[in-house]
Amino acid sequence: MSAELLIESDGGARAEDGVGHKSAALDNATMMARIADLYFRPGMSIADPMRGSDVFWKHIDRSLYDLRLTDIKDGVDARMLPYADQSFHAVVLDPPYRYVEAATSSAGLRMLEGNGYNLESVRGKGHDAVMGLYRDVMREGERILMRGGYMVVKCQDTITDGKQQWVHSDLMDFARSIGCEPIDLAVVTPAQVPPTRWKIQRSLRKSHSYFIVCRKGGRWPFGYKSVSAR
Repeated sequence: MSAELLIESDGGARAEDGVGHKSAALDNATMMARIADLYFRPGMSIADPMRGSDVFWKHIDRSLYDLRLTDIKDGVDARMLPYADQSFHAVVLDPPYRYVEAATSSAGLRMLEGNGYNLESVRGKGHDAVMGLYRDVMREGERILMRGGYMVVKCQDTITDGKQQWVHSDLMDFARSIGCEPIDLAVVTPAQVPPTRWKIQRSLRKSHSYFIVCRKGGRWPFGYKSVSAR
């Protein structure tokens, strides 16, 4: 496929009834499989530089794609990827967004996932540092993504200092600003709710998270063919 523009062809895998993929699921693996079925095609080159424990790919036939699965623990920083410009059909990003602040600001942040990203190097602290990491990896994802390619971003809304932070909305706005148009939004609603340290509840607990699907160059880049009959 062209490195300048990803042109999709009709056909490809679909849900059994052709329109069966729902926008909500109980776990990440199920939702990622639905996204792959709808937006990815066999032979696509896909970068996942924040693979973690590979949960996203649990229900996906990896042999269908040219996958580059790496992580910071492998020595590959998602903010500085060793790939050429416009070299991938899709990129999947899952920055660590659950954290606790250390006792002093000089100590930076401790990420609950135990990842190796040093958020002291990102301007700001707390929620600002996490959002800074998101912006950095999304910019880098856009760089390696060919025109017409897909960027899939995992995120979760949160509350800081009693203020609602609509992370998914902020990231959708940022994606537009770097030329990646949000075209789909999926919700993961796990059965269990994460623990909290608060004794009194002031707002609804946020156990759900999102997958944002964006397309570089806009929703319908020049040369785009419909993925299914209408």
